[in-house]
Amino acid sequence: MKFNKNISIWLVSIAIFFSLNVSATNSTHLYENWGFGIHFGGTSFFGDLADYSGGLNNTPFSKYFYKDLRSMGGITLEKWFGPYFAARGFMGYGSLQGTKDKSSAWFEAHIFEYHLEAMVDLTNLIFGVDRRRIVSVYGFVGIGFTESRTWKYNSESGDLIGTNGFGKPRKEGGNYIPMTETVVPVGMIVNVFVSNKVSFFFEGSFHPINTDKLDATPNENSSYIAGLEGYNYFSLGMNMWFGAGGKGHHRRGRGGARYTSRRGTSVNPRIFRRNTRSIFKRGKSRFRFKRK
Repeated sequence: MKFNKNISIWLVSIAIFFSLNVSATNSTHLYENWGFGIHFGGTSFFGDLADYSGGLNNTPFSKYFYKDLRSMGGITLEKWFGPYFAARGFMGYGSLQGTKDKSSAWFEAHIFEYHLEAMVDLTNLIFGVDRRRIVSVYGFVGIGFTESRTWKYNSESGDLIGTNGFGKPRKEGGNYIPMTETVVPVGMIVNVFVSNKVSFFFEGSFHPINTDKLDATPNENSSYIAGLEGYNYFSLGMNMWFGAGGKGHHRRGRGGARYTSRRGTSVNPRIFRRNTRSIFKRGKSRFRFKRK
């Protein structure tokens, strides 16, 4: 069972409406708080042609993760609309591999992915806004597309026994006709700022793809949720922050982004309220500010 196309259209519409609503209700200028990033890491396939059962085997804590580990790299571009929400574009190109000894088969695939994400700063949301915070944790969910080509081989003879993503029928030297499918990535990012304009990040994400043919092994009785296949991606990267007047990310330094609300301009809203609380003494006509 695959994603219904109408569901994909609804998800895209909701994402666009959310982005427009956030940007319309925020005072941050369009030309501030942009980040350009590069990333590189490892991919771990999950699907029918793999020697494991369970999603935890696709993490770096399992030996199966390193058995068929392959690489991916790419770029990102993100825009923050305030201290809590952002939109990010992702592009990545890499390879996937899966092996199943019981079937005496293995495959390799080339994959290109591009998607849009809605991001939330979990650190600011939970602990309050702090523009001088060095480490921030983000969560994100996105929607986009993958383009892939797959070669399936017999493990014993080495013969090519299946392909996918070459069009129908496959033509040697023909036009590039990859398999294009919907992907809905979900993940978390740990961002470490080393200056006002540079940060390094670690990202772990789950990329379910709306297909059961990624490994060139269709299975009508697939045990995976909704018949999906895909990969996990763990990467390291670097972000370079830029904006008008050389301004960087809104959480670094004293020259961060401007906000009209008192909550956005304070270093920490709880400390702000505590330090500016007025204590009335000797009648309402006389008072002083108590600072702790």
